[in-house]
Amino acid sequence: MLPCYKSITYKEQEDLTLRPRCCLQCSESLVGLHRGRSSKQGDQDQLKELYSAGNLTVLATDPLLHQNPVQLDFHFRLTPQTSAHWHGLLCDHRLFLDIPYRALDQGSRESLTATLEYVEEKTNVDSVLVNFQNNRNDRGALLRAFSYMGFEVVRPDHPALPPWNNVIFMVYPLERDLGHLPSETP
Repeated sequence: MLPCYKSITYKEQEDLTLRPRCCLQCSESLVGLHRGRSSKQGDQDQLKELYSAGNLTVLATDPLLHQNPVQLDFHFRLTPQTSAHWHGLLCDHRLFLDIPYRALDQGSRESLTATLEYVEEKTNVDSVLVNFQNNRNDRGALLRAFSYMGFEVVRPDHPALPPWNNVIFMVYPLERDLGHLPSETP
């Protein structure tokens, strides 16, 4: 289950009251699936390429600014014309990922695997938390699929969760060697 690293009190206008924002390449942003996101969350041009290898490209807010949280976008090229996108916020050694619509498609599963591998190998993240709206039609299928992949449901009142309404969180703890330090940190 999700370890509580420290008791966190979130202030109304900072930290994880902001949700991961969608990027302009996402079909989800074009059909308005992410209505209600704050316009203060930044524009696409504020993200810089942090990593690119194989089919995975990782974009982030400038890590040199030491912002907390850090916006991370994972773009996984499925074909020359299409890609799967995972949007996240990195905060206090935890990565919060929005589960995209059509997350159960084969390409999205492959993109999640690449994302988890990147996070485990290149960051100091201790746990990955995926989240989705609890009124989604595919909620049951998502719970089964992510449970099968090793994610566990987190109780809604857990103190390490941000104050996002009507959201289900599932956690995937990353096992770390105490002597292992990642080669890069966002």
